[in-house]
Amino acid sequence: MTMWIGRPGNLRAFKEAATTFERSPESGTTEFRSLAGGITTWTPQIRPRRLKLAWQNMLPDDLAHLDRLARRVDGPGPVAVVDPASANWLLPSQALGVMGTHGASAWSGNMVSTGGAQNPNAAVSPYTQLSVVLNAPSTTSDLTYNAPGATGYPVMAGMTVSWWAPSLAAIASELRLAWYRTDGSAVPGTSYTVHVDRPIQRAVPAEAAYVRPVVRLKQSITTTMPIGPAVLRLAAPRDSELRIGSRQTLSVTAQQGRAPLNQYRPISGTTVTDIGGVAHITVPGTGTGTAGGLEWKPGDGSSGFPVVPGQLVCFTNSLPGAEFVGFAFYDAAGDYRGTVLETNTAIVPADAVYVVPFAYCGPIPTPTPIGASSLMAWDPAPAIPAGEGGAFYSVTNYGQTVRPGQLHSRDASLELVEVTHANG
Repeated sequence: MTMWIGRPGNLRAFKEAATTFERSPESGTTEFRSLAGGITTWTPQIRPRRLKLAWQNMLPDDLAHLDRLARRVDGPGPVAVVDPASANWLLPSQALGVMGTHGASAWSGNMVSTGGAQNPNAAVSPYTQLSVVLNAPSTTSDLTYNAPGATGYPVMAGMTVSWWAPSLAAIASELRLAWYRTDGSAVPGTSYTVHVDRPIQRAVPAEAAYVRPVVRLKQSITTTMPIGPAVLRLAAPRDSELRIGSRQTLSVTAQQGRAPLNQYRPISGTTVTDIGGVAHITVPGTGTGTAGGLEWKPGDGSSGFPVVPGQLVCFTNSLPGAEFVGFAFYDAAGDYRGTVLETNTAIVPADAVYVVPFAYCGPIPTPTPIGASSLMAWDPAPAIPAGEGGAFYSVTNYGQTVRPGQLHSRDASLELVEVTHANG
């Protein structure tokens, strides 16, 4: 089990296993007993982690590196620790997608919403679910996970990093890892993948000292979605097995906007015609505003497309002049169970087994192709480990022991406490 300790850009891999390795978070809970015997407890919002390490017969090069760090020979400041036992480097709030001690500043990208208002600095109570707001942007939209008080999360060449934000898969176009040098300048060649249904695993470039995980969001989505859980850590073998299931529910012809016409149901005076095998829509009316629309349905006469409660459905279409889209849900008997309006995504409710997506549009006076469309059903995200966020530490105690008669064989001990910040 390799642990990396050092200053950013100069982390050293301690391959020799520590004989003692304690990594307990500090509770900080205090009890107050009243005269009547009742007990009140108080716990601080910030609870730093402490590390206690000890080695026997430490290798001379490792000991020299540790000695310089502990005695601050190269200058003051915190020490970066990459703990192989950490299942998630992210802040607890980032790992869960909720408001934490760093507020919405734990993310950047001008799209973090605190329960509706698109204001990253809004005062919201802890543990409030945060959402990402995306309204058909004209430029690329990146959601970046920020490390508290640092350029990014510390890394070193030789590591392989794993990053995933499964709850955002439906509206993500890429998962990205942005690399930075010790001076904060970007390392060319950001790592990315378009396979957002699984973690991205990439080797750390030679010049990189920090990494920032990023989700690049689709430009075709208009929605507000919970940020949800995420994980950043050293790559583990099991990461390659993680997947979030998804499937396209529309037929190939419906995806292409083609006949047969029994895959579409006109709304409010709309007509759909087959011209050369392509479905065309005509919506009577003049001026602007909603005049008609279309539902997408299976051609077999069933109540809708089959879904599972808890799934995330994501609908996109190319209907000319579309005003808004939504979803209607039905139970096994075909009874209506609710509608979600003006969003490309929705969570399937507990009592629904069918979904029907729809789109409303303004007047379309002449037959016009309805265009391509997609209805993806995404499974719920798998369980994600809690974030630990303890990347930077201060040395609080350090010791060396020389064994009698063995001048060059030394034992070493190190105690560190996590450097925490109330605000990012």
